[in-house]
Amino acid sequence: MSGPKFLVVMLWILRGTESNTWEIKMPPKIDVINGLCVQIPCQFEIPDSFKNSLTNSVEVMWRKTAIDGRNVLNSDSELSLKGNVIGNILNKNCTTVFHNLPVEFSDTYFFRLQGPEHLKYTFNQGVNIRVHKDVPLPILSPNVPVLEVLEGTKLTLTCSTVMPCPSIQPLIQWNPQLGEQLTPALQVDEFGQTLLVSSQTFNATPLNDRLKVSCSLFYNQASKRPVETSIIIRVLYAPRNTIALVSPSGPVSEGSVVMLSCHSDANPAVRSYEWYKDSGSGKLVLQNQGQNLTMIARSNVQGLYVCMVYNKHGTDQSRAVTLDINSEALRGPIHFGCQCSIVPYIICGLLTLFLILITVVDLIKYKSGDPVSNPSSEQVE
Repeated sequence: MSGPKFLVVMLWILRGTESNTWEIKMPPKIDVINGLCVQIPCQFEIPDSFKNSLTNSVEVMWRKTAIDGRNVLNSDSELSLKGNVIGNILNKNCTTVFHNLPVEFSDTYFFRLQGPEHLKYTFNQGVNIRVHKDVPLPILSPNVPVLEVLEGTKLTLTCSTVMPCPSIQPLIQWNPQLGEQLTPALQVDEFGQTLLVSSQTFNATPLNDRLKVSCSLFYNQASKRPVETSIIIRVLYAPRNTIALVSPSGPVSEGSVVMLSCHSDANPAVRSYEWYKDSGSGKLVLQNQGQNLTMIARSNVQGLYVCMVYNKHGTDQSRAVTLDINSEALRGPIHFGCQCSIVPYIICGLLTLFLILITVVDLIKYKSGDPVSNPSSEQVE
């Protein structure tokens, strides 16, 4: 072992065998509910030279606001708090319970040992106690307003709260309840505080996207309204259910405008669209990019088209759609003859009627015996 490492090990050994410092371990902050008790987990260390003075005759007290502030425990003052040290002082356990701490007693508190001998010391590390009229919000982990996860991720949400008064246990409820739920359990943190912890585990699916998950906390004994902490789940996934549409549908006339459109379900949204045409041999040829593809109907654009979509999590392809040009529209003159105007027929009919009228007039003149028309009658006379 090298010299520096050996020195560090020896210092830790010496520290464990001999103490020359005043130390106290307790939470830096505790949130308390008005009307309930508060338990302050507390452990302390004193220099070895004072250990013989740590006897049952040592008085323990708590001071408010500052290390030289007024005593609020073991004091005859009307401003003192109701409570007692439940830890064994001889084992350096100063855990204390205050009962029914009022809102106006939100402050920082310091622990003091005061013996009949020279053991008189107030520890300079205090605990800040904040008294709330309402129940403090539970802590939801992951502690973010919006949680983004990939589809299929096994997700565990944990809801916890510190129980300032361990003798009164609150209730935790999830809304909605998803997957596997673990029975709420009691745990102890690094400062000795009791925590109530509940969790649920589920696999993220697109059905969970934009889902609000809430953890509610309420105390029956305190007659307080429930409070909740929420998180929004965003499930990310590659494009799916991609479809291509042709408008207008069915065979279209040559020269008309036709539009192909592509639609897909993806989160995040589709980043790019690509249109491909079947070359006839099964090979796809890139035609253009964009969600919509607009073309003039011509014989060379007729065929099968597919749309491919992309986002950062993957890609998807639509089924092929057919762009069909009306076959009669490709025949040129034949198509024009089928669609010709009726004006020529009208003109022909009028000419025919005119010829018939002329013929009828001539016949009438002939039958009326017009002299000019019948010169042989004059010769007979």
